[in-house]
Amino acid sequence: MKITKSCKKKLNKIRPEVWLIFILIFALFLRLWFFVGPNMNDDIDYIFSAHEVANGRYYPLYGGSINAIRSMMTIPIALFFELFGVSILTAAIYPLLCSLITIIATFYIGKILVNYKVGLFSAFILSFFPVDVAYSTQLVPTTPVTMFITIGLLLFLYGEKTQKKKTKIFFFTLTGILMGLSYLVNIITLIIIIGFALSYFLFKRKIKKEYLLVILGFLLVFSGEALFMYINTQNPWHRLDVIHETEKMIGTNTDMSYYPRVMLKIENVNFNIHEGNLGIYVYIFIAASFFTLIIKPEKKLWFLIIAFILIMSYLQFGVMTSEFKPIAKWIRYLIIFGPIFSLLIGYMFEKITNKNYFQITLLVLFFIVTIPYIIGSTYAYKSWTYEFREEYNYLKNLPEKIIYTDQGSKGFLEFYFGYKKNIKNLEGRELEEIKDSYVIVDGSRGVVYFKPMRDRIPEFVRNPPENWKLFIKIKAPLIEPKIYNVI
Repeated sequence: MKITKSCKKKLNKIRPEVWLIFILIFALFLRLWFFVGPNMNDDIDYIFSAHEVANGRYYPLYGGSINAIRSMMTIPIALFFELFGVSILTAAIYPLLCSLITIIATFYIGKILVNYKVGLFSAFILSFFPVDVAYSTQLVPTTPVTMFITIGLLLFLYGEKTQKKKTKIFFFTLTGILMGLSYLVNIITLIIIIGFALSYFLFKRKIKKEYLLVILGFLLVFSGEALFMYINTQNPWHRLDVIHETEKMIGTNTDMSYYPRVMLKIENVNFNIHEGNLGIYVYIFIAASFFTLIIKPEKKLWFLIIAFILIMSYLQFGVMTSEFKPIAKWIRYLIIFGPIFSLLIGYMFEKITNKNYFQITLLVLFFIVTIPYIIGSTYAYKSWTYEFREEYNYLKNLPEKIIYTDQGSKGFLEFYFGYKKNIKNLEGRELEEIKDSYVIVDGSRGVVYFKPMRDRIPEFVRNPPENWKLFIKIKAPLIEPKIYNVI
């Protein structure tokens, strides 16, 4: 017993921030071990735009691409390209940092709302949230949005807590600026801000005049971007117009059963259609919400439950255009709930017993149960680009020649080669054009399974001439790319 008590005293002397560092190391290890990298979302659009910006060509920031004008996606990636060059790793630094910073902010939110132990439990639980691990190295806006929103919430809570007027002004204004930066990542931020604001006001039942500083901070960023757009396009609302017109014409996933399926299905899951990406988190969150509301009421956390209900309701039933087009439904949007889930679950694990060993056992068991979902989701996402990586790995060792491939694989190969290779589209080519080159046939799943894409590939490519020498057939999931040498 003396040894146990001695160890307990030593552990209790370790500062919470030191434990947080261990959690961050663990989180980083998980994200690197299960590294996915840029994938089949809009990743290549962000990468191409960032590469252009890194080379001093700023047109993507005010162009017509909905992805390129998301400046707080494009500019940070461009910065890392400028510092370290173009690679899979440098493209993933920004979302990876966002994921880790969100864990830090979640710790401090738990600490300020309840206590440091809840903060540590919450940070640890978020560190292995499957959908966050899976997307922490992919280029999707929701990861930085979650970071900006979580830091903004933390600063807002600090602003509520402090009694110093100047400090309060600083925190509230900075909260608004962070909300503005999040808006520059993705307009879905507005839904999340409104959800948190309404839930907090319902909880507090009063609005302070100081909250206007949050709006002011947001407007500073919003008006700054509007001025930038006006200078370059003569239209201050250019970004909003691009977003609206793009969302009007793109096909969307509007299946009303999508979110219930991907959030609640935990047995016999198909990771390729996004099932299992949340593991058992939703079920534990429901239990934690009941625990927080009824068993061990903690009013300071109730607004998080309300925020989840409001935001989730809009993601399920809301619209995304003035013509009331239903909002697209994607698993990556649910990354935003990681801090909410973790804070509620962390509170339940901390309060369910005062025995440290039992609390730690619960956390370890939760992680062990979650491991298969982390493995399954990250493996599925990584398999989506397997053929592109294998094509690159083979081609990089061949003598220099022009590479012809389809549109679906072209962007990835350009990126993998650091935009230093001459890679051209196969679509619309004549046989006479293709000489002294390498040709990739069936290079992406689109040209194999999507007829409109396949129909754009010339007949002579689909049935290669006899004088084309076949170098390799790549065994990839679902397809079999072939690389030919054309003399």
